[in-house]
Amino acid sequence: MRRLRPVLCFLVLAAVVLSACSTGARPAATIGDREITSEELEADTALYRFLTGLSGAPCGTPVGGETETSACTRFTLANGIREEVVKGYAAANDLTVANADVATAIEQVETSLGGPEALDAQLEENGLVRADLQALARRLLLFGEVEQAIAAERITDEELLPFYEQQVQQFTTVGARHILVETEAEASEISRDVTERNFADIAADRSIDTQSGQSGGDLGTFSEAQFLQTFDPAFAEAALALDVGEISGPVETQFGWHIIELTRRDVAAFEDVREQLVGQLGTSAFQEWMIERIQALDVEVNPRYGRLDTDTGEVLPVRSTSEDGTGATGATGATAPADSGDTGVGGATAPTGATP
Repeated sequence: MRRLRPVLCFLVLAAVVLSACSTGARPAATIGDREITSEELEADTALYRFLTGLSGAPCGTPVGGETETSACTRFTLANGIREEVVKGYAAANDLTVANADVATAIEQVETSLGGPEALDAQLEENGLVRADLQALARRLLLFGEVEQAIAAERITDEELLPFYEQQVQQFTTVGARHILVETEAEASEISRDVTERNFADIAADRSIDTQSGQSGGDLGTFSEAQFLQTFDPAFAEAALALDVGEISGPVETQFGWHIIELTRRDVAAFEDVREQLVGQLGTSAFQEWMIERIQALDVEVNPRYGRLDTDTGEVLPVRSTSEDGTGATGATGATAPADSGDTGVGGATAPTGATP
């Protein structure tokens, strides 16, 4: 028993030392006073590989001789850094995600795969559980909340109004009905007799476009942009030249002769589509904010995984010792720094403006 004591003491001491070394391991990245550990990065990489696999999108793009695993790791790390930046804003502005929204997101994934059992099977196959996906869904939804909030803060009406005017056709809803006949003479005859009140009856009785004729000549409603794309140019031009309730004279197209009534023309007010416009311009505004925050924060990436490009927010592969001055070559597969405890992993570029 006495002989065993030194051995036991040694084992206990070794365990303490190894534990201390483990807790002191260099993180994958530090963002201000927050960090992403290598263990967190590994777990997130598995989640991103699973999620991108469901959508058919690549989990990063290998650079040079990188492996797909390396590409996915670097892509995941870039998104992880962005998430940490977003968390700070969310906490400062009391932004949260409702449990119901997380449940809805998971239900959408279930539906796309064929049901809850199919999702659980896919998760199990990838070494994941439902709680992993739920946690990621909450993070992604929070990211979206912050992106919308930043866009709303940064984009002014002065920027939006010209954008609105450029796209006013998209925000204009038009409706029309027509009577189609084979000859100009018949179209002229109908033109003399038709009114708003009897238009539907004449269309049902005489239009050779029997599909719309069954609905009184109604062609449905479209945005003005869609209307111009959908119908013959001569028809669309004649219809849009009318006032609402006005009926045209005979109009010739490749299909025959038309009598057209414009039944609707509504232009959505700027205030009604402002949020939609913000959403369209929001990505660039959010990316600008993100780069500003990354440059303002003290962000460091473990060269084992790559190097941070502060102009884009991407994590790039470390191709040579001259790029980061540490002597590590990360993505090239050469030996990583002594405190990383492993060889380079590298990965694909996280796309500019990409959200997790």
